[in-house]
Amino acid sequence: MSKSSREKACALAILIPELDLVISLVGSVSSSFLALIFPPILQILTFHTEGLSPLVTIKNAAISLIGLIGFITGTYIAIEKIIERNGLKSTEAFSSFMVQ
Repeated sequence: MSKSSREKACALAILIPELDLVISLVGSVSSSFLALIFPPILQILTFHTEGLSPLVTIKNAAISLIGLIGFITGTYIAIEKIIERNGLKSTEAFSSFMVQ
């Protein structure tokens, strides 16, 4: 790892202390879109003029729907965890301020 990339990684770690939750959020968005939502839609759009069978179109729609459900639930859970962890931190900071 070069010096500049170490500095960038350190800056990111300082700016984003909950990097695990951000990675979870980005992963839920990008992986579900790139693996399950985009390819079936792309196949439908690419080959619609060549006469896709209704079975293939239904299969692609079902795969995209499963990907959409995964996208929504994964994103919801990741955002919920981010809010929960930030809420705990603000409560801890407030209660430690009250004790002093």
